[in-house]
Amino acid sequence: MKTIIVGLCAPDHTFELQDPDGMNESEFEYKVARALACMYPTYHKCFPFSGTFKFYDERHRPDLALIAHDFSHWFVIEVELSSHSYSEHVLPQVRALRWGDAQDDCIPSLEKATGYSRDQIRTLLRMVPKTVAVIANKQIHDWEVGLSSLDVQFLSAQVFNSPSGIEAVEISGQMQSFQENLGFGRYSAIDSTLQFPKAVRLPDGQIQISDPDGGIGSWTVTRDERFAWVQKVTGTPDLAHGHQFQLIRAISGRIVMRRPLTD
Repeated sequence: MKTIIVGLCAPDHTFELQDPDGMNESEFEYKVARALACMYPTYHKCFPFSGTFKFYDERHRPDLALIAHDFSHWFVIEVELSSHSYSEHVLPQVRALRWGDAQDDCIPSLEKATGYSRDQIRTLLRMVPKTVAVIANKQIHDWEVGLSSLDVQFLSAQVFNSPSGIEAVEISGQMQSFQENLGFGRYSAIDSTLQFPKAVRLPDGQIQISDPDGGIGSWTVTRDERFAWVQKVTGTPDLAHGHQFQLIRAISGRIVMRRPLTD
């Protein structure tokens, strides 16, 4: 038996583990979504995700999504019971979520949950860094090892109840994004600058940016009342005038410039 005692010894402060196998997947998913909404307050409330991802000829649908309010990154979440087959059920789904193409049926549920426009949702699906996570009703070492090799995060959740019916949820693990979208800008060959909205998450002063071909250059960030201007310190960038670019920051702090799929 697994028991948690909170604060002073009292009946309502004692929580005993609920049978992990006693819930169906829908019940477990609801409890996980409610717990994640509390754990990650800087995200749009954790919500059911009804869209599909296509990987080769297979289509799979995730259970939940968490989208950062600042549009920097998002999580696609698969809620699983330990009774499910890893090789036949879990693995095909996470492969599709990790490497598959988001289909148009993803758009309506994301629009409804976030209030973003259809164009913003398309940008999210195509350009904003996505992390896939699996949350199971038990800690399963073999799943964790296998999923880590696919760059998929693994967490577990267990539900506890007090004698008076108060519920507690224990989440083991933490979802973490290793890349974030800093924003989109356009290059001007007239003055060798990238123009971004003023609120772009770049510090004023000199920074280093890796260009689309892998070269690292020094750029200077300045702001006026409307825009942030990012100008090459030395040399002329080999970039096309008027084209749009995206800046991605890795967890290491490195900033990479990449071209959007279309301008």
